[in-house]
Amino acid sequence: MPEEGKVAVVACAGMDKALGSVARDSVFRVVEVLRPDKVELLSLPPLLAGVPSQSGLVRSLPVVIVDGCAERCATKLVVKSGGKVSGRILVPTSAKKYSLTPDSASNVGLNGERLSEMIAEEIASIVDKLTEKK
Repeated sequence: MPEEGKVAVVACAGMDKALGSVARDSVFRVVEVLRPDKVELLSLPPLLAGVPSQSGLVRSLPVVIVDGCAERCATKLVVKSGGKVSGRILVPTSAKKYSLTPDSASNVGLNGERLSEMIAEEIASIVDKLTEKK
């Protein structure tokens, strides 16, 4: 059972896409370093398969999604699974905003790492707003 006051975070699963790699890295930065006490990691493959722990998270917590491309697969799956999208970042938009382009899916390079850091800070900010005590 998820802890009250937490936020679920989920990233694109596009393993062969550079921007998908950035999306996943940015979410891992939030989960492992920036806000580990405020987030629950949501995984798309188990959500797609209907694993109860993942579908429970998506229905009970606000969800922040990081989509790697305009297909918005993560957003579509969360919505289809009954989740409430409380924040969303589209990596191509962030890449354009920060003028940073990753090298490749297997090695995002320095620009990809910097982009991941910038997006992680955006996610952390959204999480902070969603978890503020009213």
